Amino acid sequence: MGRVGDQGVCIMQQNRERALELLGKMTVEEKVAQLVSAWLEIYEDGTLRVREYGKKQSQSGDIRKEILGKGIGQLTRPFGTLANDPVTQAKMINKVQRYLVEETRLGIPAMLHEECLTGSMIKGATIFPSALNYGSCWDPDLIEDVGEAIGDELRSVGVHQGLAPVLDVARDARWGRLEETFGEDPYLCGVMGISYVKGLQGSKRSPLATLKHFVGHSFSEGARNHAPVHMGLRELYNTFALPFEMVVKHAHPGGLMPAYHDIDGIPCTANRSLVTDLLKKQWGFDGLVVADYEAVVQLLHDHHTANDMAEAAALAFNAGMDIELPGFTVFKEGLIEALYRGLIKTPDLNMAVLRVLEEKFRQGLFEHPYIDEASIDLGSQKNHDLAVKAAEQSIVLLKNDGVLPLEGVSSVALVGALADHP
Repeated sequence: MGRVGDQGVCIMQQNRERALELLGKMTVEEKVAQLVSAWLEIYEDGTLRVREYGKKQSQSGDIRKEILGKGIGQLTRPFGTLANDPVTQAKMINKVQRYLVEETRLGIPAMLHEECLTGSMIKGATIFPSALNYGSCWDPDLIEDVGEAIGDELRSVGVHQGLAPVLDVARDARWGRLEETFGEDPYLCGVMGISYVKGLQGSKRSPLATLKHFVGHSFSEGARNHAPVHMGLRELYNTFALPFEMVVKHAHPGGLMPAYHDIDGIPCTANRSLVTDLLKKQWGFDGLVVADYEAVVQLLHDHHTANDMAEAAALAFNAGMDIELPGFTVFKEGLIEALYRGLIKTPDLNMAVLRVLEEKFRQGLFEHPYIDEASIDLGSQKNHDLAVKAAEQSIVLLKNDGVLPLEGVSSVALVGALADHP
């Protein structure tokens, strides 16, 4: 963490004291609920459907008490899950937040997170070029401006955490997420990541930027999304971990997401040597570590490193995970069982909950739990112009045989399977 003035230290102490006081009132179930995110489909008529709750299919009906009755740590993509009008959606989200504040025992509001690599994934938000374009522009200041614009739009809709940037180093052109990266050079990825995070978080470190996917995700066997990674520690640290180290040490990111894959048989989601020893102890990362979607349940069903949900939850938690973003919400039941079986320790559980509560106090969530619908500002002309500038600056012309600039062309053909897809 960077230097903090006397006033900042005082505020941090106050947040810690308030969080400790609240923690002392919590049951085990209420504590674990703060380490879980609920993925709700929030409809304009006020009804809710849950995308996951132990099952793949959605559940409908009055699920507020079942899903939110003990509180909840975060709401997953409350704007981005359905393409509804953002102002109308904000009103519906506020109703969910009001339930948490007014009808649960402790009244703890939820953080909201959204995807935001190329802009907020929200109807009407500015669409920026791909991250591969960011890297191709070779202009860190421009990318900081892009991050700031995206952060402004997220703040206007009350989002507390953005799931970007991707710091994976491009290595295999077959990998389906190549356009999410800044490119193939580790140093360039780090420089662009620093700029994006500084812009997105702003001076108040809100919304939290989330570095992903830690680590080596883009070097998977066969270039498949969940496949194993085979590499030595020297290559891992010097090539694939370098961008993460740079951003952690120079941009103070508030979040990080481990990757799906395993390295030498150890899933990143459950790799304590990476998440706790390297990231937290050596590099000094002090933000929230969040699980990728369904990553924890994969320890049971895909990696086969756990025998049941409790063991899966314990493996991820003991590695250094703070919050399970949605999947099968293994934490919600698995952590409680793991605690009773002695697979995790009460002091460690308390510290994880304390980190979440302190972050909620730090971002002023208890004082301002509701979205200001009148302040929503998405898709401005200023941001659109910035997106066009970023696209133009990213163009790399390798050779021009006189084709450009186009002259006297009345129409241009767009060819391909997605040419007419919005």
